[in-house]
Amino acid sequence: MSEQRLRYRAFLSVVAATLVVALAPVIVSGLLGKVLPEALIATSDKVTTGLVTLLGTIGGLLFRQSQPIASSEPPAP
Repeated sequence: MSEQRLRYRAFLSVVAATLVVALAPVIVSGLLGKVLPEALIATSDKVTTGLVTLLGTIGGLLFRQSQPIASSEPPAP
């Protein structure tokens, strides 16, 4: 498997993990009608923030590693 494909999979894995952690309290309280403790909601918020930071880092690496578009102008001396 190519390195670019592995990076893309890592990116998608972090997106999926972020969505699961962010939406879990909403789903549990909305569908099941249970009240969640404030500590659990705060922990979910902190984990979501960390995963979004990781997501930004992986996304930045993906875009930085991609090849630049070739321009028709010659390079500056």
